[in-house]
Amino acid sequence: MAIRFKLGGYETVHGDPLGRGYIGYFPRMTEDEAWEAGRGVWKVSKDKISRQRFALIAGEGIVRAVAEVTGYTEHRTDTGTRVALEGASLPAGHPLREAYLGRPDPVANGSQNPVSYCDLPEEQSYLVRPCACGCDQTSDRDFLPGHDVRAIQQRVRDHFDGSPLKLIRFLDQHAATVAG
Repeated sequence: MAIRFKLGGYETVHGDPLGRGYIGYFPRMTEDEAWEAGRGVWKVSKDKISRQRFALIAGEGIVRAVAEVTGYTEHRTDTGTRVALEGASLPAGHPLREAYLGRPDPVANGSQNPVSYCDLPEEQSYLVRPCACGCDQTSDRDFLPGHDVRAIQQRVRDHFDGSPLKLIRFLDQHAATVAG
């Protein structure tokens, strides 16, 4: 399943959580500009967004950017917590980019909601990937159920002498550099 963001009209903004000077769609917008304008900040389910691998950005009923999602960030705004995607536009020749970029919005359903989810036939071969714990099994998520804990426990054994407390102290020490 992919996520689709529908851009409204162009408008300048101040104090944007992503540091942008504008949001929305404008004619002759480049693909990178569409990605930057459309990647956030949105009110979305963090559970759903964490499972998305691809994003479509649509403006005036046409797909203006197709990107691979690598993560998301949370931002506090006057209207609550919002989410911005991390990732990059897909390169020329990628099957999803070729199928959707510059073509009609595949989720044009008349809804006023700018956030929608859709199944794209071209993405199916990209959704199943090796489990990140290294078990040689595959999943449509980063880890099979319980395998994230298994991977963390293995790293505690390998790098922290089997001590969860050493891991916690290490993370606390380095949290400022990772977050900043």
